[in-house]
Amino acid sequence: MQLPRLRLAHQLSLLMAAAVVLAVVVVGTLSALNLRNGFRDYLQARDDEQLMRLVAVLEQRSVNDPQLQWLRDEPEPMRSIMDTFNGRPGRPRRGPEGGPPNRPPPPSPRDSLGERLIIRDRQGQALAGRPHPAERPRTVRAIKVGGVEVAFAELMQEPEPEGLDARFLQLQTRRLVWAALAAIGLSILAAWWLAGHWSRPLVALQKATRAMARGRGAPTLQPSGALEIAQLVDDVNHMGQELDRLENARRMWIAQISHELRTPLAVLRGEMEAIEDGARQATQEVMRRLQGEVLQLGRLVDDLHTVSVADMGALRCTLTEGDAHAWLWRVAQSFTEPAAKRGLDLSLPVRDGTPLPVQWDFGRIEQLLANLITNSLRYTDAPGRIAMHWRSEGTTVVLTVEDSKPGVNNEDLKALFEPLFRADRARQRSAHGGSGLGLAIVRSIAQAHGGSVHASHADLGGLRVTVRLPVNGKRSPL
Repeated sequence: MQLPRLRLAHQLSLLMAAAVVLAVVVVGTLSALNLRNGFRDYLQARDDEQLMRLVAVLEQRSVNDPQLQWLRDEPEPMRSIMDTFNGRPGRPRRGPEGGPPNRPPPPSPRDSLGERLIIRDRQGQALAGRPHPAERPRTVRAIKVGGVEVAFAELMQEPEPEGLDARFLQLQTRRLVWAALAAIGLSILAAWWLAGHWSRPLVALQKATRAMARGRGAPTLQPSGALEIAQLVDDVNHMGQELDRLENARRMWIAQISHELRTPLAVLRGEMEAIEDGARQATQEVMRRLQGEVLQLGRLVDDLHTVSVADMGALRCTLTEGDAHAWLWRVAQSFTEPAAKRGLDLSLPVRDGTPLPVQWDFGRIEQLLANLITNSLRYTDAPGRIAMHWRSEGTTVVLTVEDSKPGVNNEDLKALFEPLFRADRARQRSAHGGSGLGLAIVRSIAQAHGGSVHASHADLGGLRVTVRLPVNGKRSPL
């Protein structure tokens, strides 16, 4: 059985909360152990310091009695030792006026120094204190008189804390537990808040991508959150804008292709219906017009196919070696007469006979150059001028075609190479306007050769198109 998947906010909350709980438990446990061990170390250090002082007192008192006879004669030797150690006078044997002995003070607790101390002579005989057979002495100090060991002071192990010490440890432990619980509670709240803060941009991204998947325009999201999430939001914004652009381009393609196909088809249909109705005779002139419309329709279909294949990255180029100077000059020369008929001056570079060896698909390059010059012929006012020149820059051939007025505004410059685009306000000609695919094919051919194309304002007042082609064109994949 597959378990249900948790939301990202819940996963992040559980992950952060688990990490903090683990850290709090580990730190709290170590703190409790450190408190207990530290308290024991403190008690041990205190006992060692008191034992050293007590040994010094015993050594001072035994200077004149190295055999410690004074200790053997005491009925309560340990009480006498502790009274001497604590600076209290010896306890009298009898009360005042021959009364009963003074009531002894209450016995010392088990954890007091006197209760855990044993004084033994050199032979191991206990002189003071109560031996504990089940326990081994923790600390043994020698009692010396004149540099000679005369007895030994043994201190037993510190018992488990009792009374005030035990209450102190319990209080500190409870405080640690409450602090750990408070830290865990606060960490869970912080984890829940942080998880929600981190997942909020992702939820917005999810909604935006779903809207794009359903064909609705994605809203522009405000980048927020971590750097990676903000960058992802920015990328999704760009993707949404690009998808909107592509969708608009697709709709424009459909509309403009329909328009471009409708015109020659309408002419053909009208002429054929007129001939069928007998209103027009199928003369040679009529047939030439029909053939011209068919040829125009065929060119449009071929151009659409070329652009579509190029968009799929499958525009094939068969590279052959040749002289770029000769090919470009020959193709450009063929347009001088059509330019003159339109009242335009087509200027070409001087042919000096120096070869420029390249590897191009010269059929495609001829189509590229023909489209550039045809575009200038269509959209240049007469009298006007078209200037064409090319030069070699290392491993690149730079080809430029520029014309005189009218020019193209800055907004249209960015879209000139889009399929079916026409700068209607400045360069559209209803009489001999093209399909709007010529410059798109120029870009496709240039890119298929590994080159690039760029449009800018010309010094002559019109449009300048610059094509950069590598000397050795890119080979098409097999």
